[in-house]
Amino acid sequence: MPLPDAELLKDDGLILPEVGIWAVTKHKKIEYYSRLFATSMKRKWECRVYIDLFAGAGKACVEGTKKIIPGSPLLALNIDDPFNKYIFCDKGPENIAALNQRVQSSFAERDCTFIIGDSNDCVEDILKTMPRFSKGYKGLTFCLVDPYKAADIRFQTIKKIADSIYVDFLILIPSYMDINRNRENYLKPNNACLDVYLGTDVWRENWKQMRPKKKDFGLFITEEFCLQMKNLGYIFESSSDLELIRMETRQNLPLYHLAFFSKNNLGLEFWRTTRKRTTDQLSFW
Repeated sequence: MPLPDAELLKDDGLILPEVGIWAVTKHKKIEYYSRLFATSMKRKWECRVYIDLFAGAGKACVEGTKKIIPGSPLLALNIDDPFNKYIFCDKGPENIAALNQRVQSSFAERDCTFIIGDSNDCVEDILKTMPRFSKGYKGLTFCLVDPYKAADIRFQTIKKIADSIYVDFLILIPSYMDINRNRENYLKPNNACLDVYLGTDVWRENWKQMRPKKKDFGLFITEEFCLQMKNLGYIFESSSDLELIRMETRQNLPLYHLAFFSKNNLGLEFWRTTRKRTTDQLSFW
């Protein structure tokens, strides 16, 4: 049975990294999709796995307030039909230590693995902890990729995971809070950050063609990323399936896009349902 909301929101004395209020909107969508995915796939797959490449500490505090919100790991753990396996990775030892304590306190019965390190460097360790699937024991994985900036994730990391297991991705693309804001720096010929982020430097020539049309750089890189995922066999029909998260202040400035990728149309339908059901919906936070 899921824990009461009050249990997830209480101060347990462990570290609480600060996040913007807009994280509530992001987490609401992550929570809804995790529930929908885990329950709908329960009878179709012998094993369902949840991977979080930037897991954090499990709880956070909204910047400028005393409001505590549960992070993506606790939301994914606190569902009616839990995943069979959870893998949490974070480069901050203090985050993993706090997350481990919170999991042991509230979800000790769950099968969880905690990995300390940069997810790009730990991808082999992550894959080694995966259950061994076979024709008689099929597995489906949901992987959350929630970086702060483009330099935090390499496309080759995502490709390695995608090539190794059957997996759907929900990926935060820092289109405005990083990419558009630092456009001039990223466009410098000697700056390879976006080459690594996209797994190619073809975007540079594509941007030269788009520039006369005054294309939005943040959205442009977002679409280039989606096309790279399409090259891996994932469905990408149009940018209309992207979820734009804004600052939720008077300025209402755009921050980033949430992009979902699956090789099955059912996964895309789940994402569209998630977007519809969580738009303008009051959160329990």
